[in-house]
Amino acid sequence: MEKDKALLVVQRSWWNYFGYFLFFYLIVPPFIAITKRFSLRLIVFENRLVLIRGIFSKHSKELFIKDIRTIDTNQTFPQRVVGIGSLMVATAGTSGYEFVIKGIPNPDAVVEKINSLRGNLK
Repeated sequence: MEKDKALLVVQRSWWNYFGYFLFFYLIVPPFIAITKRFSLRLIVFENRLVLIRGIFSKHSKELFIKDIRTIDTNQTFPQRVVGIGSLMVATAGTSGYEFVIKGIPNPDAVVEKINSLRGNLK
């Protein structure tokens, strides 16, 4: 007895799922943005900075204000329009930056606050 050979295999078209793909596209980017936003916090205390990363697992890095040597900011034109930028903090003990934080609101105000705290320590 011979096995029957399929002459045609029909599946639903991808166009049938267009609404699902559109919905997926509208939901996933905000979800990614929300998780990234809540996964990083910079906390400024009187004598130290604490950078906390993660949502489910946490990684924290502490930097004493007296050890800070350089604070740099970087803002592209679109970032300047919306008032965000990058903050980079370096210490004398490392060759690069200890903290690199992208997309923080008003980075110049953060630098001013840290510099005022540095001035209070002297």
